[in-house]
Amino acid sequence: MSYRGWLKDKACKPPVKRGARSLRRVSAWIGLSLGALVLAVAVFSFGFRGAILNRYGKEKVERAFAEAYPGCSLRIDALDYVVGANRMVAQSVVLSATNAALKAGRISLTGVPWGRLIWGTAGLSEVLAEASLEATNIEVELPKAQFQLRCARLRARAPSSELIAEGIEFKPSMGDEELFAGKGFRTTAYHALIPECRVLGLAYADLLQGKSYTARSVHLERPSLAILVNCDKPAPPVAASPLMAHEALAQIRQPLRVDSLTLANGRLTYSEREVLGAHPAVLTFGAVSMSLAGIANRGGATAALSLKAQGNLMDAGTMTVQMVIPVTPPDFSLHYSGSLSAMDLTCLDAFLDIAEHTRIKSGRVQQAKFDIAVVAGQASGRVGATYSDLGIALLDKETGSANGVGNRFASLLANLLKIRKSNAPSVSGSMKEGMVDYTRKPDDTFVQFLWFSLRSGLLDVITH
Repeated sequence: MSYRGWLKDKACKPPVKRGARSLRRVSAWIGLSLGALVLAVAVFSFGFRGAILNRYGKEKVERAFAEAYPGCSLRIDALDYVVGANRMVAQSVVLSATNAALKAGRISLTGVPWGRLIWGTAGLSEVLAEASLEATNIEVELPKAQFQLRCARLRARAPSSELIAEGIEFKPSMGDEELFAGKGFRTTAYHALIPECRVLGLAYADLLQGKSYTARSVHLERPSLAILVNCDKPAPPVAASPLMAHEALAQIRQPLRVDSLTLANGRLTYSEREVLGAHPAVLTFGAVSMSLAGIANRGGATAALSLKAQGNLMDAGTMTVQMVIPVTPPDFSLHYSGSLSAMDLTCLDAFLDIAEHTRIKSGRVQQAKFDIAVVAGQASGRVGATYSDLGIALLDKETGSANGVGNRFASLLANLLKIRKSNAPSVSGSMKEGMVDYTRKPDDTFVQFLWFSLRSGLLDVITH
């Protein structure tokens, strides 16, 4: 462009006022300052967030926890924050209390509005409403009870109201023999394994606020429970009667409601050891499936927990059980019934030989049914069983042998005078039916009471 053209173009443009030029300079300065500030914060966050979290944030959380819960301590390992994903990660966490300790490996927390939490504009339950948590290698130690709980992986997602736990294990914090040796009385060792537990419809808001425990469903996949009782020691003195099912539910202070609990492909092993170092008596249920509905600790007069279960007794016969337990009864009352399919009764000798000092030499049941009602701790009902060729032998309590003269004579009398060899419909179509008559004893556990009541009817069937 020539000088004349430049001069003409310049003359066509309006003159810029000094005030407008100053405003532009101020705007540019503000823009550059904000950009520099954002850049500085970003650099600081990425470069120094570890120092902030681990020197200031972590220590503040640990102090606040100690102040809120005297006698307890919280220790958090290295923290990191992923900005884009809004994810806080702790490499490990240790929580110690008077009677318990919790350890966890890597914990990841996503979706928390940290600003609202830091500035105190929202409570804990509110800020966790959209959060998700993943934790690994969780260990809970209960020194007083001498048991420990482990979980390989835990996933909790508040937005979808679900909780998934994998690799759950509950067992004594020491070996069974060491546990038994430290007790002067009879003790029970529990060992439970649950490969997967899935909870759906979990009300996290009420749970975090301590208002209630509510879920739509709980499902346990392939669980197993092994129970071992050292009967070589005397039973402990009864300080208080064991809680029955409705009493245990009533002990939970907050309202509890689980619409359904299901269990698939489980296994139960119950063992009693009569002599130190000897093989225990073993009773098993395999391929166990179970469903419970109406699990609650509150409700009207008609509220009840209903149970349906099925399993293979000693992997030989299929046993089914149905049970209805009132949630808020004035006394200990319930109703249960069930059946047993055809099986060889000698399969029970793995338990009866040791626990009852009795051996079934022969016998086969074609079918068995029972129907029992419990009112105020008194069980009554009927047991029917069709069986044939039943023969028993009484064993020596010391040697476990049936070969002694006294044992052979007692077995002969039992088979000839007491035991009904067969129970089948006669020409008239009638057969003996056992009557259930059992009253709860102060030291009966819930499961023991159910078995003792059923056993009273079974013994009435097989004896003259």
